[in-house]
Amino acid sequence: MRKREQEHKEQERPRRYYFFDYLFWLGEMARWHYKGEPRRPDGNAMLMLCIMIVVFEPMLVTVFCFDPPIRDFIAIGMAVVSGVGVVNSLDRIYPPSRRKAVMRHYEGRKFSRARSYFFFFSFYLLLIPEMVLWGTMLRWINETAK
Repeated sequence: MRKREQEHKEQERPRRYYFFDYLFWLGEMARWHYKGEPRRPDGNAMLMLCIMIVVFEPMLVTVFCFDPPIRDFIAIGMAVVSGVGVVNSLDRIYPPSRRKAVMRHYEGRKFSRARSYFFFFSFYLLLIPEMVLWGTMLRWINETAK
């Protein structure tokens, strides 16, 4: 009975759809269009790239400002903890009910392979300037503090 009540409550309030939802849909549609081909992005890959760029990359660049023995230990520990944490909690961050709702919301939309790969590869290309900018900013803060 509770499951029906929960579904009823979900239907009462309108859902909001965000850029992350669109990226998930693009990834899932790319996987659907390239059935069986290896190394094609899916919805989870698109979300993982967003998490890497927004959360993991700034933390990692900040850690690289420490001295070498401490830096290596912290970087390895942070990579392991965040990697395991994100992979294990991806279903809680983006639950299956949300995935189904996103796929239903974008159901009638036309899929563009070029748009999908534009977002996918631009995320990878964003990692390079982000590392340079964070490193420069942290060096400037360090020099200013001295």
